[in-house]
Order: sequence, then C-alpha cells, then structure tokens
Amino acid sequence: MSFSSRLLWCWWWLLLVSLLAPACGYRVVGSEPPEGRHIPSLAIPPFENRSTEVGLETIFANDFLRAFSQSRVTRVRPGEDGELILHGTLQRVESSSVAYVDIDVSLVRRVTLTVDFILKDKHGKTVWKDTEVIYADYVVDPNYHIGETTRNQAIRRASASLAQRVRDKILTIL
Repeated sequence: MSFSSRLLWCWWWLLLVSLLAPACGYRVVGSEPPEGRHIPSLAIPPFENRSTEVGLETIFANDFLRAFSQSRVTRVRPGEDGELILHGTLQRVESSSVAYVDIDVSLVRRVTLTVDFILKDKHGKTVWKDTEVIYADYVVDPNYHIGETTRNQAIRRASASLAQRVRDKILTIL
C-alpha cells in the first residue's frame, strides 16, 4: 500500500470517527445537559470581602456570573434567589516579590488571593465547600499609577481564572 493511499485511508477513518462520535452521545462535560434533565438555577450574590482591598467582591461575583453563564448546565442569576446559591468569601490578598532588579528593588510581584466557597441548596444544605488559592504575577513599574494598574489587571486575571476553575469543579457535581 502506497503512502498516499494510507493517508487517504487514515483521512476516511478520521472522518468516520468524527461523524460517529456525536451520534453515540459524546459531548464535552458542562457543554449541554442531557435531554429532559432539570436545569437548576444558580444564584451568585456579591462575595464577602474580608481583605483590605476595596471593590473585589463585585469583580469576583461578575467574573463568576460570566463564567457560569457560558455553561448550559445551570441558569445563572445575580442575587440570592436560586435553587443553588454560591457564596464566596475573599479571605486574604497578599503581595510578594518574586523577581528583583537589585537586592531591594522588585521587578515582578505576585498577588495571592485566598477565597472560600460554599455552594448551598435553597434549603440551606451545603452541597459543596472548598478553599481556593490563586495567584497572578505582574511587572512592577516605578510610576505608582501604572504599577497599581498592572496589579489590578493581575487581580482581574486571577479572578477570571478562578471562576473557570470553580465552575469546572461545580459542574462535575451537578
């Protein structure tokens, strides 16, 4: 069998498998609920903020609303009116240097966030509970305003990444 005929044969098998895989019910986890299955509503109120950073509670709640709304496994809504309620508590926000220009001058800093999560049903029973720690690095700038902007961008990146991670964990138990 020549190389070109083997290649053609492989392409036919690949086409056949790609056409038959959806027919057997295969789908990516969290992409779509099975037919006839009840889709629960998930409420995400603003997070509780026990850190010294002002305004993080709404940034995190909005990122979580955005992450869960991309899934068809739950109907997402803000506030506390839902069959399931995801409560988040921002415990700590810490900054540390991870790279230096000189012994006392930071080049790269890391912001580390610790967040507690509790998923409860409408009767108050705990369905899922976890503590997540996430970090993001940012480049330090001698200009204070630019430095704060890059730090805020790092916090937003960490928030969006954490929302995806927690969404994937919760969708596996629903």
